[in-house]
Amino acid sequence: MRIAGAGGVSVAGSGGWGASHVAVAARSAAWVRAVAVEEAVTEAEVGPVWLDDLLEPTIEQLLEASELMRFESVSGDGDSADVDRFVEVDLSSAADPTDPPSPAPVTSAAWVRQEWWNAPVRAAVRRLMVLDPGPGLLTALNDVGHQKVCPADHRDPDPRVESADPMPAPGSSPGWPCACQLVVAAAWQAMTGWIEVEAAAAVVDAGGAEPVVVTPRGMAAARVTDPARAELAAVLRLSVSAAASRLHAARELYAHPALVALAADATLLPAAWRAVLGETSNLDDEPRRLVIGDVVAKVEARRRAGRRPWTPGEIRRATKLAVLRLAPEVVADARDSARSRRRVGVSPDSDGMAWLNAYLPDVDAARIFHRLTAAAAAHKADHPDDPRCADERRADLLIAALLGQTTPGAPAVASDDPSPSGTGPDASPDPFDTDPDPSPPPTGTGPVPLPARPEIAVVIDAATLLGLTEVPARVPGVGAVPAEVARQLAADGRWRLWVTDSGSGVVTSVGSRTYVPSAALARLIRAREPHCRMPGCSRQAVNCDLDHTEPYPHGPTAASNLGPLCRTHHNLKTHHGYRLVNRSATEHPAWTWAFPSGLTHTDEADPPLPGP
Repeated sequence: MRIAGAGGVSVAGSGGWGASHVAVAARSAAWVRAVAVEEAVTEAEVGPVWLDDLLEPTIEQLLEASELMRFESVSGDGDSADVDRFVEVDLSSAADPTDPPSPAPVTSAAWVRQEWWNAPVRAAVRRLMVLDPGPGLLTALNDVGHQKVCPADHRDPDPRVESADPMPAPGSSPGWPCACQLVVAAAWQAMTGWIEVEAAAAVVDAGGAEPVVVTPRGMAAARVTDPARAELAAVLRLSVSAAASRLHAARELYAHPALVALAADATLLPAAWRAVLGETSNLDDEPRRLVIGDVVAKVEARRRAGRRPWTPGEIRRATKLAVLRLAPEVVADARDSARSRRRVGVSPDSDGMAWLNAYLPDVDAARIFHRLTAAAAAHKADHPDDPRCADERRADLLIAALLGQTTPGAPAVASDDPSPSGTGPDASPDPFDTDPDPSPPPTGTGPVPLPARPEIAVVIDAATLLGLTEVPARVPGVGAVPAEVARQLAADGRWRLWVTDSGSGVVTSVGSRTYVPSAALARLIRAREPHCRMPGCSRQAVNCDLDHTEPYPHGPTAASNLGPLCRTHHNLKTHHGYRLVNRSATEHPAWTWAFPSGLTHTDEADPPLPGP
């Protein structure tokens, strides 16, 4: 066996490694890359592993571990024992975590993102990444165990860098996770999804894939549907109605084998596949099959491309859009039916409070909320010492607008005054409007109006706007809406137009009735990327900062260097060691986050409207 490293360090032998050379290697780098080579010609990369994990195993154990990681040895005579192998150890410093991720060394499990292979993790944790959810992964997780402090040393190998970093080393303190802990958490989440799928299969096995109707001969009045519900309720410790719901949900899942496959390998976690089933629950069998098939195909395409998996909210929006595209008649009928049930109700609560509930069309509800939010922000800008939170201000403004009276500490409302108020950065009455107000803002503590300026944005295909096609549009904060609803908003005259390319769905131009050229760039960025860039953050871009990825003045104020970040994630990037790098053309923004743990997350913005 031979270990070769930087500076010509090498150790030869067959039973172990030289301790002095290992010590040199340990001081040279925090992590290494192991490579199994056959006949010094064919090689397969194992990926970064912790040096500490390479010190203990014997050569035989290392070879056994490599075979567990799906390596094969083939020599001319078929005797793998005669194959000359060596492990090459790269003792150079760790690669820049923002560099493009290298290909995964082996076929990883579906719950693993390939770029995780670049993270510094222990060998025991790395072995989890090739295991699909099931008994094998569960056993491996039990072997790894739960560790509040990672046994690996994740400090920077350069003591000068480590001493200059005020944050604890990853994995050394609760709240500062290392890549090992994060991968273990993801593995357990994958196991949770697999267990739910297996539990649903057991329920279907017991209750049957289709409803069972039992009618005693000549006794129609004694007919019973799904008699197994009673026994399932008893063993699952549920009410009979809850057991019936559990059986119905399990049948719905197993009626779609492609969805089951994605759920079983944790490509889709429970909240995601439940969202798919929920958004299609009002469809007949055939359109439901088409919609679910469309969503499954998109999820699989993202996985093959190595793109970030959708969150439950994102997959819900994708499913809604698929329903609009593939079953528009059903959607139109359902919207008409639901609209006829609009209502307002009140539900008493404790401590002298109550809930005012309004069942309204989604676009109207969003517009009302945006108006209240804008007026509340305007008041806060004029009264920075107001102790009320945004929710309190919105509630007080609603009372004032409807009853003409204020609660203690609330502003008065003059709904007939269309002029905006407020001078701060959040004072614009239109969350989608980045135009500076042409008139000087009023001063003093006068009434705060509910604004009459635009409160809604519409992302629509140009051909759809002209009535030539019926491609669904999108309203930020609401999701996909039928083309006719979008055209009605356009005819209303209080809207923000974001026009997309019919071929790709990417935003190509922006405009409005109140267009000001100095705001065009901000409009384009927010139209191009509808949400905060942090994976999993759904905060709308209109409520985010426009962050310079490369800080100004080193980076330009240009579309290629700007993107939306909510204030929390903007602060993490600026002050807490989170790094963000742009890796794309302007038309298709993509970026890579490098987290303090050592994990990287590469993402690419989905266009507001999908291509054909």
